[in-house]
Formats: sequence, C-alpha cells, structure tokens
Amino acid sequence: MVDRIACFLTCGYTEAGAMQFFLKKMNDKYEYKQYLPNKTIKKKGDAKRLTPEISGLTGEALLEKIYKILEKNKDEISTCKAVLIEDDLDGRFYGWDDKRIKEYNDGIVDKVHEKLQNNVPVFILYASPEVESWFIADWSNGFQYLYSKSGVVTDIDQGTKIFFLHHLRDYIDKKVLKEYSKNIEEYGWFEDGYVKLSDRIICAIQTEVKEYIGKLQGVNSAYVKQLKESRDLYYSKKLHGDIMLRNIQPDIVAEKCRKYFAGTYNEIAYIKQ
Repeated sequence: MVDRIACFLTCGYTEAGAMQFFLKKMNDKYEYKQYLPNKTIKKKGDAKRLTPEISGLTGEALLEKIYKILEKNKDEISTCKAVLIEDDLDGRFYGWDDKRIKEYNDGIVDKVHEKLQNNVPVFILYASPEVESWFIADWSNGFQYLYSKSGVVTDIDQGTKIFFLHHLRDYIDKKVLKEYSKNIEEYGWFEDGYVKLSDRIICAIQTEVKEYIGKLQGVNSAYVKQLKESRDLYYSKKLHGDIMLRNIQPDIVAEKCRKYFAGTYNEIAYIKQ
C-alpha cells in the first residue's frame, strides 16, 4: 500500500489542477490526496470551475477551512504519512523576523495536531509571493516553455517567440521585479503599497512588453508586427498556470526560492520513513 499525504492547497485554478504533479516530482514515493480544493462545477462544454464557497481561499480563511476538514475527516487523515498545506504568501510576512514567522507556522502545526489528535508531520509550503515566482525561477520550464514549446502560441513564428521571450525576461527583471530580481520571494512591497506579481505579469505580457519592444531602435520589424497582431500572447492563471506547474522542476525552483520554498522542498524530498 502506498503511503498517502493529505494535501490542502490555496484555492486557485493553478494549484487545484496541477499541484499534485508538482509534489510528485519532489517525492514520488507517496500518493498526494487533495482534500482542498475539493469541489468543482462542471457544465457540459465548459471548463471546470471552483465553487464560489472555496474559490480564492487563502491566508486565515484557508486555514479555517482546513481545520474544519481535518475535524470532519479526522479518522481518515490521521492514517496519512503527513499533512501538507500550500498557500500564496502575497507579502503576508512583510516586516516579520524569522522568529515571528516560525511562531506563526508552529501555531499552524499545533492546530493541525490538535484537530487530528496526533503528531503527524505537517509541511507548510509557501508560494511567495505567488506561484508565478516559481515560473520565473525555473524560467526555461516555466514562461519560456509556455510561450515557445507548449503549443499555446500558434500565431507567431519560432523566431518571434524567442525574440519576445528575451525581452520579456529582461522586462520582468528590470520593470516588474526591480529591486526584488535577486530575491523574488520577498517581492511585492513598494512605496505605494503592495503590488501583486500575477497582476503585473498579466499586464506586462498583454501590452507592456509589446509596447516596449515597439519603441526599440533597430529591431526586426517583422517580429514587431507579429507581436502587435498576436492574440495568443497573453497570460491567464486559469489557462496557463496549470501548464507551467506541471512542467517546472522543484529542484531548480529551490535554487532561486531559498527563503520559503527550499526548506519545505527538502523536508518533502527526504521524508523520514
């Protein structure tokens, strides 16, 4: 019988569809059973949708939902090898020191143990600030794969795809990440407040990078024309996040995301038998 890990994920479309595939790459000795998100709506001819009750759950609201599920399924989940909680941070720990972060996470672990009435290992996996940071960290298997090899972009040629990706990466580093380009997990807080990474990426890919390229001197006009006319070059968390999460490699992500991702990745990869 294969040991099972009970998984509770931030309730977004990217995580709901592909996180189990990503976790399997961390350690393929286990079955990853998804207890949350656990409900979808499916109408004939339409894509699956998360139910309004759970769609977008994150932070404290996500934890409260998890605790209720643990109570309801205590006997079953208590037999699992571990409990895994994955969530976006979205700048939640801004200004916190390591001691405060550890106390917060320890509180979650204690609550899980209280609900299950045992001391099952609890892994807390943070996508900081959001899962898009992983797609940037493993660029070749993330955004580069999405726009050059995945098949989602069909209305520009390969040369234009490579041209676009070169400028996209440069733009994300200099205009989106800015001072966070070397520590992407800390991203989000600027003088005017918190900025969501996914929102900035959506805008950058949809319009900003194309406009930026169009103003450059001496670039291939045929490339610029294709980019301007393309309808395939955009970013949707619902449509594209799933593709990249299935393709990225956790060991590569861990090299760039060392503050929050790497430690939990190593815990999962080397679970004590």
